[in-house]
Amino acid sequence: MENPWRGRGRARGPRPPTYHQIRPQDPRLRPNQQQVDNMPPRFVRRPEIRLPRVEEIGQVANANRINNLERGYAPMINNKAAVQDCQPIGNEYFRLVRPASSTTESGKQGSIGKPIELIANYFPITTYTDWSLYQYRVDFNPEQERINIKRGLLSAHKEFLGAYIFDGTMLFSRKNFQRDTVELTSKRNTDGQLVIMTIKFTAVVEKGDHTCIQIFNILMRKSLGNLKLTLVGRNYYDKEAKTNLPNHKLELWPGYDTTIGVFDYGLLLRSEIKTKIMREDTVLDLLIECSKNKSRDSDWMMTFKMAVLGSIVLTRYNNKTYRIDDIDEESSTRSTFLKKDGSKISFIDYYKERYGITISNQKQPMLISKKKKSFNCVETELVYLVPELCTLTGITNKMRENRYLMQDIAQHTRVDPNGRIVMYNNFIKRVLTTPKSSDLLKEWNLTLSNALVTIHGRVLPQENLYGDNHKYPAGYNNNWSSKLRSLPMYNMIKIPCWAIVTPYMWSSDVGRFANSLVKIANNLGFPLQRPRIVEIEDIHIRTYSIHLDRTIHELNPSFILCVVASSRNDLYNMIKRKLCITRAVPSQVMLLKHLQNNNLSVCTKIAIQINCKLGGAPWRVVIPEPGMMIVGFDVFHDVKSGKKSYGALIATMNDSHTSFFSCVDKHESGQELSTHFGTSIYKALTKYREKNNKLPNTIVIYRDGVGDGNLSYVHKVEVDMVKKTCKELYGDKKFGLAFIIVKKRIGARFFLNTKEEREHYQNPPVGTIVDSGITDPTMYDFYLVSQHVTMGTVTPTHYNVIVDTLNETATKPITPNIMQQLTYKLTHMYYNWTGTVRVPALCLLAHKLAYLAGQSLQSNPNPGLEDLLYFL
Repeated sequence: MENPWRGRGRARGPRPPTYHQIRPQDPRLRPNQQQVDNMPPRFVRRPEIRLPRVEEIGQVANANRINNLERGYAPMINNKAAVQDCQPIGNEYFRLVRPASSTTESGKQGSIGKPIELIANYFPITTYTDWSLYQYRVDFNPEQERINIKRGLLSAHKEFLGAYIFDGTMLFSRKNFQRDTVELTSKRNTDGQLVIMTIKFTAVVEKGDHTCIQIFNILMRKSLGNLKLTLVGRNYYDKEAKTNLPNHKLELWPGYDTTIGVFDYGLLLRSEIKTKIMREDTVLDLLIECSKNKSRDSDWMMTFKMAVLGSIVLTRYNNKTYRIDDIDEESSTRSTFLKKDGSKISFIDYYKERYGITISNQKQPMLISKKKKSFNCVETELVYLVPELCTLTGITNKMRENRYLMQDIAQHTRVDPNGRIVMYNNFIKRVLTTPKSSDLLKEWNLTLSNALVTIHGRVLPQENLYGDNHKYPAGYNNNWSSKLRSLPMYNMIKIPCWAIVTPYMWSSDVGRFANSLVKIANNLGFPLQRPRIVEIEDIHIRTYSIHLDRTIHELNPSFILCVVASSRNDLYNMIKRKLCITRAVPSQVMLLKHLQNNNLSVCTKIAIQINCKLGGAPWRVVIPEPGMMIVGFDVFHDVKSGKKSYGALIATMNDSHTSFFSCVDKHESGQELSTHFGTSIYKALTKYREKNNKLPNTIVIYRDGVGDGNLSYVHKVEVDMVKKTCKELYGDKKFGLAFIIVKKRIGARFFLNTKEEREHYQNPPVGTIVDSGITDPTMYDFYLVSQHVTMGTVTPTHYNVIVDTLNETATKPITPNIMQQLTYKLTHMYYNWTGTVRVPALCLLAHKLAYLAGQSLQSNPNPGLEDLLYFL
């Protein structure tokens, strides 16, 4: 496809042409600003770093920062990898004030529990620069767009500049040039053009400044780049150490995720092991596979699009990753675009000329990936990619259903503690012994220890669970399924009528299952009557829909269980929409194969689910503080399919925390943060007052799904919404509020050394708390290991208490001990699992509801269900 638009190529070869080169006729799209093939390494940031307020570091840095601001300088790194999620709010850098409850003599540390000594995946930085960094702005005349050309022009003056880091606009050097402006001249290698570089002093960056920590991270990334690793996306991977799974056409690439930050123990390097799943098949292979099904699938192209859109692909010729946002069926590899010199070239000839790649299929449609023009730019450019050259990454839902595939992957990715310790030690040895890597660190006076840091933790006491007039311990592995089968549940709901909807050919299997289910339920103290079995003539969606309406009209059941043959999204979504939106009937969809097994475990889980979905509770834990409402909030967003995002809030309604209220709000697509938080809290508080004739004394909110860069929004917007809502309802009456950020995707790992005479590591016990050493000195934060794993290494969960005024109304002081114990207790309250979970149950319930609303309902549920755990 020819086009008269003159594209901006690159002297050393342009990247795949953008939409602006293919479709210039759209006046809304501006010409693309080119990026280079080899961007600077994007280090793994710790944007939330807030340094200790100690004289050794903080006072000097703060004084210098104030001095720079007074002089009109803005100490910012313009590298988009360095500043992402670390932009200033107004004129201030985001830094939370630590809640007063954690600034007492004991600080944020608790004392309850058995002390243990742990190893963490952090390496101390024993020495680091004690001199200032000088920040300069570099302007080029004539202006240069390619960062690689800018770097090449500057490198000609390395002797004058000294050791430096350049991000495309700002230059950071150890050297003070002794004057505010310096002009240097270099000759561009591509065409001999003389370029004048004007270097202007902007600020001094002291070692306590957050920018200095970002510099350390950039240096660490550069050091990793010298280890002969492959940069894929944001992380480095060792392609040479890959593991092949030929039966599944997969490759597993081991890699590293590192970040440097200031913690209670000082400056530390965290290193975590990553695995990138690479597939051997390309997008073209998938296209051919879909096209072979033309006879059975008339809309095979739509099937192909659904499989590809939103997926991440790797272009192996430059090891870059792209997210596929669209497919242009009108273009092909024979389509042409204009290079910088005005010459016309096709995609086929471009890849042959630039990379020596011969494209075999000339009719394949082009893939489109949206890219931001720059980090803080809202506008996007569309990059065209060739399917044949795009390797698929990750695994699909269909692959996840293949248990043999998942077992093979887990065998290599679920590394046990001993194996992980070996990998950490090999990593640091590689960094310290590779000449280029170690020389770079020495040049900047960074010295890494080769020993992992030792930290102190505590194991909280084992929790007791309470049923109907009895209690039993959770157990050291925190699994109480055997106790639950023989003891009555805490709260049981009587069901006058319930139904099972099933195709007639499975009626005998369903009958046997119903008998076993009723028997097991009665053993649990749950008075479940035999269901009415509604037989339908086939497995078509329309048949299910008609009989569901008829069953509700004729029987008015309290609960409906639907038996289906396989995991069909269209059928499942229809059932849930009908029973959760059109009607308000709690339901369960069950696969025939699970029903036919008719085993004790399945029947027990179904009996518990039926009781819970109707308002019952199988067990409880003791939370002694009366008048407390506990809230969980999470957001589901499916960017791949372009569906709307949904946020879900779950709140407890009684002192035993076994009665619940739920609500859902719709977000803009992909939006993780809520602009309706206040409205949801208002609904929950109103419902609490309706049920208890009073408002709660204290409110504890666990907020899941918040990234480091969004803490400012949560604190300034969502917390403010909650406070305003409470002020509206409470008036002048005092109330206690705690707002806790729950973070699951973290790199911290802890290990217990079980044999002093020989290193032998295992996962820390369930209930392990870490609140010092590797926590943030300016946060009220702690780590909790609440999950027992039988394979691999356990991942702790990080909790950051950003607001805590509970002591204003609590009956007794809410200390860090109480906050940690409360959090641990709540991990026992997820009724879909007879064990502890990684996050407080309210967060997991909120996730389940948000997922149901976003994935299946695509609408707010029927208000008649808001008091029930119908989504469990």
